[in-house]
Amino acid sequence: MKKIPEIVYTLLAVVLSGCTFGDEPGVCPYTTRLDYWYAGSSAENLLPVYMDNLHQYLFDSEGRLLGSVALRGDSISSWQSNLEAGDYTVVLWGNLAEDGSDHLEIQPPADRRLSDMTLSAVTAEAPPGYRGNTSRLYYGYLSFHVDEGKMFRQRVYLSHAHASLHVTVQWMAGAPPEGGTYRMRMKGIASEYGFVKGWESEELSSGGNYTVPYIGTSQINHETRASMNYDGEVTGEFVTFRYTSGTHQLWSLWRNDERIVGDLDLYRFFSKKPMNMDQNVEQEFEILVTVYEDKIVVSEVTGSDWDEGGAIG
Repeated sequence: MKKIPEIVYTLLAVVLSGCTFGDEPGVCPYTTRLDYWYAGSSAENLLPVYMDNLHQYLFDSEGRLLGSVALRGDSISSWQSNLEAGDYTVVLWGNLAEDGSDHLEIQPPADRRLSDMTLSAVTAEAPPGYRGNTSRLYYGYLSFHVDEGKMFRQRVYLSHAHASLHVTVQWMAGAPPEGGTYRMRMKGIASEYGFVKGWESEELSSGGNYTVPYIGTSQINHETRASMNYDGEVTGEFVTFRYTSGTHQLWSLWRNDERIVGDLDLYRFFSKKPMNMDQNVEQEFEILVTVYEDKIVVSEVTGSDWDEGGAIG
């Protein structure tokens, strides 16, 4: 990600001990507090477990970017500010690489408005080539109103803005010899998020909602390193943008630059999964690809989400 200068708000976040949200506005030096939580757990805030940093973007009622700030360490779970009365929107991205190593870019580079801003996985090589894994991203979104002379406090939930797919390949016939360089490839993955929300959940029992970012229609190809273990299985993991209910993940395995398995359309497998891929909080998957002489079977390793695999190739 190209680093964005952290704009100092005219009304910066202030944290002072001894001020509680039951106090009058004259006692607290801030009018607004946002508490950031991981949507997968409402009982305990696991946000610091999953995120090293949290980039926050604040917009006014007309969608103009007021400023951005990176939260780290103990500050990652909340933000306070003395905002004037009015309407605001906050957008959150967790785990953006601050050194640009994830090769993600926020666009456009200037004159930023909420409706126009995107997070892009496109690189100089991909497409049409292949790019590496992204960061394990998380996303949050909230539009809110601050009343004159009143405190505003709200919990903001963050959901997965990444999909993790761990693949193990085993052979019942035609196994490759030992040695060699392995790579896994996957085509058909979304390459662009909007800053605007794409879907919002019903209100959670603890209050508030979680959101999923808008996912564009453009696609990109991913490649990740793989290796053979002592059991003769080849393993690898993809970390990409989220899958949707219409994603066709075209997966293949390569040895010494020669394709030896695939392309397999994993949509035929994921479409049987009992969840809505456009709305789920988490997208963490672990699959087993078993190669027989006359077929290829894909199944879930843990069996926690569905019981039976299916032949797809």
